[in-house]
Amino acid sequence: MAHFNTLYSRIKEYFHLNFYRVHVLYFIFTLLLSSIIIYGSGVDGNSHNAEARFRLRYIDALFLCTSAMTNTGLNTVNLSSLTGFQQSVLYILMLIGNITVVSIATVLVRRHYMRKHMQDFVERCEGGRKMVDDLERKENGSNRRLGSRSADEPNPKVKRRRHHPQPSPQVDVSTTSRLVHHERGHGGFPYPWEWSIARNLGSMFDALSNPVENRSHHYLSFVPSLDQKGRFHSLGEREHQELGGVEYRALGVLLWLIPLYIVFWLTISMAILVPWSYKRDVVAILQGPQPGGLNPGWWSSFLVVSGFCNVGLDLLDMNMIPFQSFYLVLIVLMVAKLAGNTLFPVFLRVVIWVVAQFVPTTSRLHHSLTFLLHHPRRCFILLFPSINTWYLAAVQACLHLGLWVFWFLLQIDYPTVWTIPAGQRTIAGLFQALGVRTAGMYIIPMSQVAPALLVLYTGAMYVSGLPIIISIRSTNIYEERSIGVQNTPKSEGNVSEKSYIAMHFQKQLISDTWWLFIGLFLICIIERTALATPSPGFDIYAILFDTVSAFGTVGLSTGVPYDTYSFCGAWHTLSKLILIVIMIRGRHRGLPMAIDRAVLLPGQELMEKMDREYNGPTREWGLKREKGLVREEERGSQAENEEEGQDPEQNALTAEKLHQRESQEAVASTA
Repeated sequence: MAHFNTLYSRIKEYFHLNFYRVHVLYFIFTLLLSSIIIYGSGVDGNSHNAEARFRLRYIDALFLCTSAMTNTGLNTVNLSSLTGFQQSVLYILMLIGNITVVSIATVLVRRHYMRKHMQDFVERCEGGRKMVDDLERKENGSNRRLGSRSADEPNPKVKRRRHHPQPSPQVDVSTTSRLVHHERGHGGFPYPWEWSIARNLGSMFDALSNPVENRSHHYLSFVPSLDQKGRFHSLGEREHQELGGVEYRALGVLLWLIPLYIVFWLTISMAILVPWSYKRDVVAILQGPQPGGLNPGWWSSFLVVSGFCNVGLDLLDMNMIPFQSFYLVLIVLMVAKLAGNTLFPVFLRVVIWVVAQFVPTTSRLHHSLTFLLHHPRRCFILLFPSINTWYLAAVQACLHLGLWVFWFLLQIDYPTVWTIPAGQRTIAGLFQALGVRTAGMYIIPMSQVAPALLVLYTGAMYVSGLPIIISIRSTNIYEERSIGVQNTPKSEGNVSEKSYIAMHFQKQLISDTWWLFIGLFLICIIERTALATPSPGFDIYAILFDTVSAFGTVGLSTGVPYDTYSFCGAWHTLSKLILIVIMIRGRHRGLPMAIDRAVLLPGQELMEKMDREYNGPTREWGLKREKGLVREEERGSQAENEEEGQDPEQNALTAEKLHQRESQEAVASTA
């Protein structure tokens, strides 16, 4: 019976829903439904004349839906052969699968549960109702406003809390005389990012960032105690609930700010490209060589959404090749690519900072925006602290600049590129550098670029999502728990932020490599006949290129010599199905850890446990004492009499043991 209960609990655990599993189920359900709709719309004859020359197979319908919703951009058939209705379904899938749109749902759900949690607290606790009344009076101006009090002026109603100094790391004097080549790797030469010039550049960004513990938290009625990561310490029950109220309002700001951000960029891009697409020379391209022609307005609208969502799908079979000399469309798409995916966290933080400068400092909106700037990862997955945002922008800029430079160096005297005029070649190189990592649009066929550049593009697609992924991992509020490091003063002093990033980076690369190796291995088995013949365009590297492109959700492909769709369009059905799984897995590799405050629901047991642990082991009894006082108000004098008969020293010892046991359980659940 005990064995049966253990087996039942394990099965139940496998089917327990968390953020990652809900995210995967959302994609799978939507893909199955949309693929049936696209496939069925062609079967019932809605395509009219197109039905006579083209019949979409279900595996291709499923592949196109997956490619659109995962924002990949690979296509097994030409989109020009689809009906307008089928193209519209892909248009919608690109939007609802985009990371900026999906993240809104996370904010909406967390805000709903936070509201419910706060209502329960206010209803069951008289002290909670008093706290709400006090805050409302202050915000309405009956007392002095929170924003009018300086950071150094104490609040007469709230006891000021002292900042608890964090333990400094112990320096091992025996290692101070070691040389650099003893400390790097296995004793070899240091990597370029370990050179002193790279470390000096890092210190420049550190100087641009003001530590969060030194900032004025004027949106709170108390002076918080923070550590170097901006985590709150020594919070009582009422202060914890007040902080939750500020966070709740910040989530409300995100709920209207992010949709406005998306609508702004889509509107401004369409306002430029839709009228431009009706120019005579553009219409000639759209309605010339391609059978049936394209409606300029529909093409430009589809192109804007594809660029903003970093998909790369194009209704024009030649993609962006005919537009090498059209600078306007290239520049608009480059900005849309950056705003919609690559630099979305950077752009969003800039928008929040700019809005905060123009609203009154005493307003509730300013308090919420400032809280988002001070504690971004408490509220949103893709909003980082200032120093991490600087690093992300610098890394992205270096990667794109490097790809742009190698575009010229590796293709000197190469006929495909060097015949393009110098000005067009410069803009084309920048456009391709921005598209090779996530967007997937191409301005020259990938099969015609220099072999060395093709290898570089493979590596760029492989690391396409790593800058944002590592930023998400390293800024996690519960970072130590997410990687299994004990949160004690000893560990805080000995494990640096660079060590955390290295651990995240190592785990991510190991996970990614297995998926790519297994996918490539299985596809090569299925396509063994075409590889042995060999068939036109078939070779192992071309399969690797499309596999990496699918896993990185990029969408570039070497193509086939006899058509304009992606190389994977020539694969067998089972190979396409494997690539579908790889695209879904690649889209989900950028999600945060299971133990991440930005995706845990308020009131959830794990979130409550993590919050208690980060109040510090020496301050756990203080928090429990505060909660005991709140419970006393509910129970009345009977609870007060019971409390007086207890031994404080014994209670403190019991609380410490309870904290240690919860810490061990958290580490075990993480593992």
